[in-house]
Amino acid sequence: MRSDKGPRRYRQLGRSDLCETLNKMEVDLRDMKPSTRSLTGLNEATKEMRGTIHLPVYAGGIARSVKFSVIKSNSPYNAILRKPWIHSMKAILLTYHQCIKFLDKNGHICTIRGDQRAARDLLVAAVKLQ
Repeated sequence: MRSDKGPRRYRQLGRSDLCETLNKMEVDLRDMKPSTRSLTGLNEATKEMRGTIHLPVYAGGIARSVKFSVIKSNSPYNAILRKPWIHSMKAILLTYHQCIKFLDKNGHICTIRGDQRAARDLLVAAVKLQ
């Protein structure tokens, strides 16, 4: 993250509310690289990417830099972590149990569980705010 001040990249993209989540996380948006690519979701809807950004992801005392694609969309997900992060953590993905297991830096088993109810509640709240 950068500490120097200056115009933030989202203003160059033309939307003041473009990266509200990243602003709340106090992420310096100058680190975001603009992109004109489109992403197609599981529902076959296409969304234009606003940019990409590398952010640290901390799990079990281990930090990994992960490249995120930034889009403006209501979603029940905070982030979607793909195979590169899972492989770098040497994690085991258990889809039936909706969790990921991996060894922390001390060799203990860590479990990250999905929470369908929380994801649904977040999506309902986001839709109500529109």
